[in-house]
Amino acid sequence: MVAFLMLGIFVVLLVLRVPVEIAVGLGALAGVLWVGAPLDVVSRTMVGSVDNFILLAVPFFILSGNLMNVTGVTDRIFDFARAATGHLRGGLAQVNVFGSMVFAGMSGAAVADLAALGVIEIKAMREHGYSVRMAAAVSLASCTVGPIIPPSIVLVVYGLMTEVSIGRLFLGGIIPGILIGVFLMIAVYIYSYWRPYEFGPTERFSWRELFRTAWRAKLELLTPIVIVGLLLTGTATPTEVGVFATLYSLFLGIMNRQLTLRHLYACVASTLGTTAIIMYLIAVSTVLGDIIVQERIAHHLTEYVGGMTKNPLLALMAINGFLLIVGMLIDSLPALIIASSVLMPVIKSLGIDQVHFGIIICFNLIIGIITPPMGIGLYVASRVANIPVEEVLKAVVPFCIPLLLSLLVITAVPELSTWLPNLVFGLAAK
Repeated sequence: MVAFLMLGIFVVLLVLRVPVEIAVGLGALAGVLWVGAPLDVVSRTMVGSVDNFILLAVPFFILSGNLMNVTGVTDRIFDFARAATGHLRGGLAQVNVFGSMVFAGMSGAAVADLAALGVIEIKAMREHGYSVRMAAAVSLASCTVGPIIPPSIVLVVYGLMTEVSIGRLFLGGIIPGILIGVFLMIAVYIYSYWRPYEFGPTERFSWRELFRTAWRAKLELLTPIVIVGLLLTGTATPTEVGVFATLYSLFLGIMNRQLTLRHLYACVASTLGTTAIIMYLIAVSTVLGDIIVQERIAHHLTEYVGGMTKNPLLALMAINGFLLIVGMLIDSLPALIIASSVLMPVIKSLGIDQVHFGIIICFNLIIGIITPPMGIGLYVASRVANIPVEEVLKAVVPFCIPLLLSLLVITAVPELSTWLPNLVFGLAAK
């Protein structure tokens, strides 16, 4: 009963356009009052949930991404991507996807990718004869790669909520992230035949230009290589990787002579605001999770799913359908926190690898940023491209196909997510 009460209040508040942060908090408060939990215990639970060393990675990754947005990093990445893939059919749309894959190894957030590279990509595509809606759609679809290729803020949060190794999760996201990018590039290739009038001309390939842009962006391109190297060798924890990424971003800003005190202040202020929202969501969602545990909701769900099927793949497919609907209605971060708490007992009972499921649930809910009504990516892309949200939505629908196919393959082939973590860290304990 309490679950329906919390969910009902949450949905009604969302329909009334109450900010999701407040809606989650009021839903949790209603649950607390209904079960009669002492308020001092609730406050301790909220504080304890964010009093964790691992969470230090979150502000550092956010700050690193913000710094890269203002220090010329995105320009150099785009120039290199353009030289490397601009000759492929689809031209700058291919550049768009490839650039997002490279930037994903630095920022860790989908919206950061869209807001940073999107401005450059959409402007360049518009100037070269691409329709604005196509430019916005490709930028929006490609930004979903950001939270899967490490570093990743959503994987950090999932690891914290489920006590799964974040190092394993980061390594588990590399191959699926590349797969998603490849599927999107194939879709661009096919789409350019289907609607050629929305695409501009391809560009001539030049080894000289490729080497020139690669040399100019050498320090930027080293970032994902070093981050993955630190994780592969076990030299640094994810939190230490976040510190390194921030210091390296400051170094790049100084080297590029584009980092000013004004930029630094704006980046720190933005980071503090974003971090505060994330920590608050974790705190109130943890309270929700505790109530779910107390009411044995997850236990009943485990019994229900177990009664329906013992096949892990069929169960994951059903969970995917459920999560896709959740992602349409709830912002990805609170949805991740609540859904992982509810579904983890089901996953364990079916013997599904928790790293594999982490990649599935994170990518699944990230797709939600491009779907209405809660798709924040739609509104960001609309603002960046300066076109109505409806136009962005119509143009991005075809790109949902490669994203859903990627999700299907990642779900059906767990080795894509587990092979690299098992190779580096050994088999995970059951």
